[in-house]
Amino acid sequence: MDMRVEALVATGLTPEAASARALKEFGDMTDARRYIGRMDADTEAARRRSDFMGDLISDIGYALRKLRAAPAFTLAVVLTLALGIGANTAIFSVVDSVLLRQPAFPNPDHLVRFKYTQAGQGDAGTPPDLADYRTQATLFDGFALLNGMQASLARPGADPERILGTRVSANWFNLLRVRPLLGRLFAPGEDAFGAPSVVVLSEGVWRRSFGADPAIIGKTVTINSASTQVIGVVADSERYPVTAELWMPLSFPPAQLTDGVRGARWLGMIARVKDGVSVERANAEVLHISEAMEKRFPEAFRDRRISIVSVHDYTVGDMQKPLAIIMAAVAFVLLIACANVANLMLVRAAARESEFAVRSALGAGRGRLARQLVTESVILTAIGAALGVLLAAAGMRVLMRLAPAKLTSVASASLSGGALLLTAGVAIVTGVVFGLLPNIGAAAGNVATALRAGGRGTRAQASSSRLKRLIVATEVALAITLMAGAGLLLRSFGNLMSVDLGFRPQGVLSAQLRLPDQRYDSLAAQRQFQESLIERIRAIPGVVSAGLINVLPLDGDDFDLSFTVRGRPAVRPSDEPDAQVRTITPGFFAASSVPVLRGRDVQASDRDGTEQVVVVNRAFAKKYFPNQDPLAQHLTLGWSINGTRMGGDVVGVVGDIRGAELSADPPPTIYLPMAQSSTNTVGVVVRSNVAPASLVPSVRGVVRDLDHLIALFDVQTMQERMAASVGAQHFYATLVATFAAVALLLSAVGLYGVIAYTVTQRTHEMGVRVALGASASRIARMVVAEGLTLTLVGAAVGIVCAFFAARVIASLLYGVGSSDPLTFIGAVLALCVVAAAASYLPARRAAAVDPLVAMRGD
Repeated sequence: MDMRVEALVATGLTPEAASARALKEFGDMTDARRYIGRMDADTEAARRRSDFMGDLISDIGYALRKLRAAPAFTLAVVLTLALGIGANTAIFSVVDSVLLRQPAFPNPDHLVRFKYTQAGQGDAGTPPDLADYRTQATLFDGFALLNGMQASLARPGADPERILGTRVSANWFNLLRVRPLLGRLFAPGEDAFGAPSVVVLSEGVWRRSFGADPAIIGKTVTINSASTQVIGVVADSERYPVTAELWMPLSFPPAQLTDGVRGARWLGMIARVKDGVSVERANAEVLHISEAMEKRFPEAFRDRRISIVSVHDYTVGDMQKPLAIIMAAVAFVLLIACANVANLMLVRAAARESEFAVRSALGAGRGRLARQLVTESVILTAIGAALGVLLAAAGMRVLMRLAPAKLTSVASASLSGGALLLTAGVAIVTGVVFGLLPNIGAAAGNVATALRAGGRGTRAQASSSRLKRLIVATEVALAITLMAGAGLLLRSFGNLMSVDLGFRPQGVLSAQLRLPDQRYDSLAAQRQFQESLIERIRAIPGVVSAGLINVLPLDGDDFDLSFTVRGRPAVRPSDEPDAQVRTITPGFFAASSVPVLRGRDVQASDRDGTEQVVVVNRAFAKKYFPNQDPLAQHLTLGWSINGTRMGGDVVGVVGDIRGAELSADPPPTIYLPMAQSSTNTVGVVVRSNVAPASLVPSVRGVVRDLDHLIALFDVQTMQERMAASVGAQHFYATLVATFAAVALLLSAVGLYGVIAYTVTQRTHEMGVRVALGASASRIARMVVAEGLTLTLVGAAVGIVCAFFAARVIASLLYGVGSSDPLTFIGAVLALCVVAAAASYLPARRAAAVDPLVAMRGD
């Protein structure tokens, strides 16, 4: 501008006119200043980025050279982090899939499941409940009933396939807001009694059994011996219940919709709360309706309560607490791994103190040193995290194999995006923290002092040593907490495995089948099949004894009925006692090795048309006839067949058989002769003098010969059934024990590292002690004692933590107290032994110090 003004003045313009003309020619001066300022700033930023990237590339290259020069350190850090991060990623994937991930349905929080209780015990719904809620509730979009079913799918040229199914109301999928993958879903009226039979398949069954054939829609298949039309396919990601593989309409004959059947309760119910209505408000309406039902039907619904919970919470159920405990355990492992890495980084930083001093003397600032250390740390943690993800993927496959079948959600979990994000976050945080932690100690030291120290240690090293001891004590405390918890769970599992089942499972084969209602709709047809089945099975070579029962031992299915005792005063129906009811054939007790304590067993002569009889177990006799002779009693059950009430004279007392929950006391049980009652669900129990598994083809052949449309399923030895009944406890105990073992190993490594480093730093002192007459054994004892002291300090804190942690897992224990002293003492002793072993090698090295070499620098 000045140059232009001067040029214009030279042409004869006045200075004022020249300035005005120059400004007019130039344009907006303010905008030009801003533009030039931005250009300057961009240029400076580009220069800084270039400098930063150059320094970063230099730091990465230097870090890689340093890490390559220390392979033992690098490998130790990477493997430790990989172990901790991998275990956490795998377990968090399970927790994310089971506890955190909501169902795939729209607005899943408003999709609710009904929970029934009566007098504090579990209960279920009745067919008339659906009409009650549909007419009285105003805060819901709809209600639907469900009931599980066993489906036998028959295909030409193949054995019948057993499939888990669910019978549901026609509006089921409308409530879920699910769209079909193929075809259509149920239409209104298809759940009416007598409507044509239709079925919706899951994607898994469609692909597995029908080869993903799109032409299956509209075709007829045979399910439970009845022709059924396939109308649709639902994606596996949208199925509910998660175990269901097909859905069929749930219908009721008119007689089951009357108020007189409200005492028979076996159904579940779901509903969808209206948008904009809170679940709490909807729950209050449900409670109000249930209270009104109790007033209308006091005999059937006394002390009965109904509430709603989200489908997700209902499905997760009892898995919340065990999985939270396992997540805490694996988090402890990650903390111990991080503590170990922190110790290793501190040791490495102490060994490089002279290097940092030289770099500082040459002009490197604290920020520059910190960036170099953070770069090295981030590289290590990135490699450890990557390896951890690979370990997590392998660990997930192991988890899937270990998970028992009844933990369906766990068995179907997969490595999740949330878990990978967690892995990335842990890697970044640990990389930065581990990089900055040694820098604190390095910055605390004096450059001149560090350069003069010559390896004897500086004040900064002494401070670092105290920090390392604190970290190791913390590791020990965490390990003790884990080991005590694992010990309690393992002892509990051992107690469950040694519990008296009430029968002898060795040498017993078990299986189940279901008689289709359409072909076995009469008692005569059912009994003819059952008698033919047991006769042919007993004729198989190697079979010692065999029997049938409607619910297999350890199966977990309830068939609970009320009863009255002849001669006792009548009570309200809701106050009548109840018991588990089983229907059996002669030979069941012999095949199961259940002793007959008094009276007699069920006999072949106990048939339809003869006087009704029952057999009860010891728990029943003890509870209901404590001071009476049970064999002189007559029971009448709340169960009628063709107008005849079931029951009869008590003719025998047998031993107790435990239920699916081995930790629970055996339930009072009534046994009815199968030939005097009715059941279309048949469990087969076969005792043999050969390997039970070898009988499977013969038993399958018997069933196939009798009816080729009936599927034999759940075929396993009784010992396998017993293992499955405690599968969840075994799974949880195994995981926690594994993590405790890893924690113990990592704690030992951490203790070894600190003691070894201490010995190295005190080499001069050790030489002086030896020169003054200290024996090698005395030096070794001193080093081992230091390790044990660290261990005992950490163990003291760990015992306190373990005591409180054990209170949390108390509900998972059986036969062992949460403060069991034997377990706690055992954990401390085990850790002390490992600590002594970890201290032994550094102690030997300390005892072998040559005083001349140690003091040569002086």
